[in-house]
Amino acid sequence: MRLFSVIDEIERREKCFGCPLFEEGRRPLVVRPSSEDGLKAVVVTESPWEIEWDIDLVTSIANIPTFPYLFCLLGGEFRPMENASTYWTHTCKCPLKNISKKNKATKKNKAIRFCSKAYLRDEIEAVNPKLVIAVGRSALKFFARETGDRRLKGKLTEVFLNQLKGIYDGVQLGSAVFSLAVAPHPSRKSRLWNKPPKEMVQAFKQVIEDIKWRMKN
Repeated sequence: MRLFSVIDEIERREKCFGCPLFEEGRRPLVVRPSSEDGLKAVVVTESPWEIEWDIDLVTSIANIPTFPYLFCLLGGEFRPMENASTYWTHTCKCPLKNISKKNKATKKNKAIRFCSKAYLRDEIEAVNPKLVIAVGRSALKFFARETGDRRLKGKLTEVFLNQLKGIYDGVQLGSAVFSLAVAPHPSRKSRLWNKPPKEMVQAFKQVIEDIKWRMKN
């Protein structure tokens, strides 16, 4: 299946029945690249977050801190729309901010798992990228669960720091085989940024170098 066909399915919410956010009337916010040709990487973050966001804001420096963080992480090669080199998607396509308070955490986790199971493998197989960047805990959990790759098991900090030796090559998801880079999410809620481990800077340098090399080759 072509990527734009998968995106059309997402926008029509074809597999969303049963998701708690579907019942709340939420709609997905999808970043559609200008072309399917030239896509080298897939970036997976958690969700678009803000309900009132539009695509122009999400894919600009105004999306603080996520967009500038991804731009730096990909060595300036993060182009998700015009002249797209990267397909940017989420484990949950609908915004997660201000969901109803009753069973809020359970509802959020269910929505993430439901949505990623419904669409994310199809998106990655359609792009068939040489590189995938998993940003944050929910993205890492998806790849650890769906690939069965033992290298991805464990806490996000551990899996991230293990990349001091290089990012993870030969990860397989369905028909797609790719290198996987894992990074913490830039959310201010993450305690990782308050007291980062001493190896964190070196791990980031290695991850960014590996990403840049794969984007150019």
